Amino acid sequence: MELSGTGLPSRAGCVVVGGGVLGLATAGALARRGEDVVVLEKDRVGAGASGIAGGIVRGYYRSPAMAELVRRSVEVFERAPERFGFRQVGYFAVVPERQVADLEAIAAQQAQVGYDSELVLGNERCADVLTWLWPDFDADGVEAVLHERRSGWADTSATIRALADRAREAGARIHEGVRVTGLEWAGAEVRGVITEGVTIDCDLAVVVPGPWGQEWLAGFGADAGVVELWRAQEGDFVLPGVGLQPRAGRESPVVHFDHAGPLRADDGHVVVDGPWGIYFRLGRTGTGIMGGGLPERLGAAAALEPYGEGNAAHMAGASFVELFTAGLGAALKRFRGAGERWEARPGGGVIALTADGYPVLDRVAPNAYLILDGGAAFKLLALGELAASDLLDGGEPLLEPFRLGRFGAGRQHVASASPYPWT
Repeated sequence: MELSGTGLPSRAGCVVVGGGVLGLATAGALARRGEDVVVLEKDRVGAGASGIAGGIVRGYYRSPAMAELVRRSVEVFERAPERFGFRQVGYFAVVPERQVADLEAIAAQQAQVGYDSELVLGNERCADVLTWLWPDFDADGVEAVLHERRSGWADTSATIRALADRAREAGARIHEGVRVTGLEWAGAEVRGVITEGVTIDCDLAVVVPGPWGQEWLAGFGADAGVVELWRAQEGDFVLPGVGLQPRAGRESPVVHFDHAGPLRADDGHVVVDGPWGIYFRLGRTGTGIMGGGLPERLGAAAALEPYGEGNAAHMAGASFVELFTAGLGAALKRFRGAGERWEARPGGGVIALTADGYPVLDRVAPNAYLILDGGAAFKLLALGELAASDLLDGGEPLLEPFRLGRFGAGRQHVASASPYPWT
């Protein structure tokens, strides 16, 4: 039965709040298990942080608990690479001395779960590997390179469409343009999901709020402080006549380039006086460069709406363009001295990172489940299937390290030496 005039059902077995990557992946997994699933998205699917993501797929995480999750997630892409727009071009983490121990630990974790990667140590050997691919790569200060052969990047639009289509094929009903205003409770349990004046009764609510995690944590009576808002620093760049082409016959992999610093612009002035990092890959159409740098922490009063490019406060600015182009020049000599020839299109968006930079999947009520992606949604598609197992099979051991209670108990994931807050 539909609620009069709304097109919404009056009841569903499970209501998933949020139509981003992990909301869609979870909805599809639950529907394939026979559940009656409705997805509610206040805008269009992928309109939040999922839609502005760079789509990079990699296993470069210091926490051992992530290795198996990434391996399983890459297998999702590998089963239908064309459908997901997945380019399995490989991933290079290129780091200075202060991060060598991290790469050694990550390589060991990947070997343990059977994720194909190769670790190269020492400046001379690293330079050999990097200049074999790019003869003009400047390996000064590089002490370790981790090559993840199964990693790469996924087209964000294609991935979102594929997840939405798979969820619909399994029987899930996706409703866009429906704003959820809260939950209706019956004692300690959720009785329904309230959508701007009407309520959909349900047996289970799965909330996947993306950047809106703080308000949902507060609504569940949890500490909203375990999530912080950051401005994503990403964009698309073109230097006419110059690209990322590696040695002839090779595809351009994704590169994550960290450096001990300082970073200088072409005219010699210091852009970053200390550790810095950028990541970059080929542009979606096969030309240009997509990449990013360190995100910027936002204040508690940051406004989330309008989200993305419609909000000037969400947009990366001139300082990011300077950092990224200088970083490219530090890595590849072909980009030095380009100056005003760069054509830059900075992106915009806010991401919600947990205090240790890793996801949260947990019951916040007997029949309410919360998923916070920690900025890693595209790398963790397997969380949809694992969340379904967690909900329907009485628990999922692989998700135990990602419970909300870890913050209060002091069991956060191990921190890395990376300048990034999510590794």
